[in-house]
Amino acid sequence: MQNSLAEWDRMARDGIYRVPYPVATRLSLVDLEDVAEAAALVLTSAGHSGATYELVGTPPLSQVEIAENFGRVLKKEVRAVAESVEAWDHRAHATGLDDFARETLTKMFLSYARDGLKGNANVLTWLLGRAPTSLAAFAARHAAAQTGGVIP
Repeated sequence: MQNSLAEWDRMARDGIYRVPYPVATRLSLVDLEDVAEAAALVLTSAGHSGATYELVGTPPLSQVEIAENFGRVLKKEVRAVAESVEAWDHRAHATGLDDFARETLTKMFLSYARDGLKGNANVLTWLLGRAPTSLAAFAARHAAAQTGGVIP
């Protein structure tokens, strides 16, 4: 979820959520606060030695659905807009992102475009003993933090 915040200012200012893959791409997201809570539980509780856990917080969401979630919190229309990987790479290069990072991220974006990133929240729900943070709740929490507790 936190990765989507790279577009927060653009969403708030221009109503655009820009991604370097098709807007129909479906991704399952997770709040890093949930990941941290699950990690703390696993590291301090018995019975997890050697275990591998897929940590997913949301069902697979299209980029349009992600933009709509942020739009509801911002109380404005937010549109998902796809940009080419080449355009993303040009911008990333201009900000000083090194070649290895850009090449690695480009491969990830091409994988997202081809396959998405789909999972389910069953394991994280089990580990936390509660439902993971929804994208709507995450967006509301971030908006409140940005505005001193007053959601625009």
